[in-house]
Amino acid sequence: MRFIKPLLGLALLVGLVSLTDIPSLLVMFRNADPLLFGCALILAILANVLCTYRWLTISQSLGLTASLRLHLSAYAQGISINSVLPGGIIGGDAWRSRLIARSNEHPGRGYIALLSVLLDRVSGFWGLTWLSLSAGLVTVLSHTTEAAPPGWFSSPIGNGYLLALLLIAIAPLVGYLSHRVWLSKLSPLKAIQIFEVFIEISNALPILWRTLPLSVVIQVITVFAFSLCLLSVGVHVPWWLLNALCGGVFLSAVLPAALGGFGARELGAVALITPFGFSKEGVLAGSLLFGLCSTIQGVMGLWFWFHREDQRPNAN
Repeated sequence: MRFIKPLLGLALLVGLVSLTDIPSLLVMFRNADPLLFGCALILAILANVLCTYRWLTISQSLGLTASLRLHLSAYAQGISINSVLPGGIIGGDAWRSRLIARSNEHPGRGYIALLSVLLDRVSGFWGLTWLSLSAGLVTVLSHTTEAAPPGWFSSPIGNGYLLALLLIAIAPLVGYLSHRVWLSKLSPLKAIQIFEVFIEISNALPILWRTLPLSVVIQVITVFAFSLCLLSVGVHVPWWLLNALCGGVFLSAVLPAALGGFGARELGAVALITPFGFSKEGVLAGSLLFGLCSTIQGVMGLWFWFHREDQRPNAN
């Protein structure tokens, strides 16, 4: 079963490449601007450093005491698992929660550590959703999108996309109010593990609110890095339009179809960006370069595997 995700990701990549003009795609890679790509890599690294700080903030809010150094090491190792070691037995998120749990004496430390990772992901997705929803509204109201089909955002697909972003954006608020008014009274359902997780996320709304500004900043940096990858192969997507569409592009990466992080994100990029007049070859090349930023960070993260705190004699 653990090989299904990378196999599906490989199938997606093969399918996407087969729909492009392969010689043109190769020319774009050969002519990619290394300076722009290098800047995108630096921004991607900065975004992940800020993600580590956000995770530390959440962990401390939950009562965990692991250091920033350990959080940084665990986060880097998680990137390595997800991008360099595809198809691993345990994912990067499970691995970093395990490392944080081992360093704590907090009661129920395993569950709390896992919850900290889950809330870190939720905070990131929430910030991305608010950013894309806001940018989408700016794009619709300004009517300044270059190369944009006039009726895309007012079409059923565009309306559905914006509605999906809105539902995700208000989901934590609805969950919090539902728990306070109604769900907290259904105590027998608390035995259901999924329901318990939903309640924990709902109760953590104050933490999500505190980390939301940082999550938005992280997503702006990430979209900027993606923009530079696209620019490096000659694809210029207007800033507000790209922010509006990146919600769908990045959220598509959660689909269980990726080989080292490649696959689902590329499908989302081609599906959402090419309708605005951009070539499949350019969008696919830019998305692959953006994924390469994660791969390079995954290779860099291998250093932390050989300098892990949990390998030391005095480790807990």
